[in-house]
Amino acid sequence: MKSRADGVPGEQVEPAAIPRLGTTWFDRGAGYWLRRIAHGCFQLALLLFAGLVVTAFYAGFWEAVGVPRSARTAVYAVTAVACLLSLVAGFVRTRRAPVEIPTPEQAWREHRSRQRRNAASAAGGRWTLLLLAPVLPATVAWAIGTWAAPTLARRTAAEIGAREDYERRVREQEERAEAARPLPPRNRAERRHGRR
Repeated sequence: MKSRADGVPGEQVEPAAIPRLGTTWFDRGAGYWLRRIAHGCFQLALLLFAGLVVTAFYAGFWEAVGVPRSARTAVYAVTAVACLLSLVAGFVRTRRAPVEIPTPEQAWREHRSRQRRNAASAAGGRWTLLLLAPVLPATVAWAIGTWAAPTLARRTAAEIGAREDYERRVREQEERAEAARPLPPRNRAERRHGRR
């Protein structure tokens, strides 16, 4: 429920919008969960597609190099173990890492900065792909683990920052309303004097 200060009629503290969730984080209703689940599923689909492409590239790489089938099976087994360990390590490391709680403005700046970085890395990362072929599956597994930790958290860092910002603004508004309210008379003499 949005706060309304007692002494300031009509003035309301509105929650700030944050990237991908808008102001739905405030009430955490159906719209919030729909957006959060849709965004998480979209990210997971992208990561799984990247994993599928990397796995196909990886299998083709070892075949093109000419590694015998029996040796490839051993390489795939080692890769599967490395992927599982990377997935768990990425999840645990991201879960335990200290989270910097951003204000809504910082969350928007980081969102725009991340979009620019993603566009730049998509254009420049093609040659790196060839160099990293042996460890690509484990890298994608790490990315899925680091994606899962914040996605499965009860509240995102941006939500926590927006809630703290909202509560700070409500307190400031209440303090302004309290300062604007006239003081009550202290004793009978002041009350009588106030009536005259």
